[in-house]
Amino acid sequence: MIEVPPVELRETSEHELDAYLDLYLRNREFLRPFEPTRPDSFFTRDGMASDLARSVRDRRSDWQFTFGIWHRGSGKLIGRVSLSNVVRGAWQNATLGYFVAEASNGRGYATWAVREALAFAFGWADLHRVQAAIMPSNARSVRVVEKNGFRHEGLARRYLKINGRWEDHDVYAVTVEEWQLRRSDASRP
Repeated sequence: MIEVPPVELRETSEHELDAYLDLYLRNREFLRPFEPTRPDSFFTRDGMASDLARSVRDRRSDWQFTFGIWHRGSGKLIGRVSLSNVVRGAWQNATLGYFVAEASNGRGYATWAVREALAFAFGWADLHRVQAAIMPSNARSVRVVEKNGFRHEGLARRYLKINGRWEDHDVYAVTVEEWQLRRSDASRP
């Protein structure tokens, strides 16, 4: 029996501006410790419209693929997942970033969303490797990538400026070969 994910990924769209603005406004304080400092203008209709327009342009230029995480049961937007910094050529790599709304945390939605994003990355996007950088204190996020077969590659000191501070991040990665092996192992009785 095929298990249907409780969430679906949909490409970001400027037509869903209100849903994205509501998501970010409701989760502004929840996300603050995990994200770069955002100007107040980001949390406005114009700021969100600009962000969504940029994500559409980035997708068209093959630089970033951003998806909304939509709950199948309620039809509500509950998060966002991105494959950014896409590099082609010899590397064929992207950086994974994601979040699920505070009210939807702890239900496995991020794990499902990352799984779907990896299927896209190693399918349609034809990438070879996806990496994620996670602050060591973010145990829930670490668990999401571990459940999806990422391996720990090392600690990057003062890697990203998060909430106004340069934070260390653990770097995790998975390749298409590892992904395919994991999927074939899961299909065996």
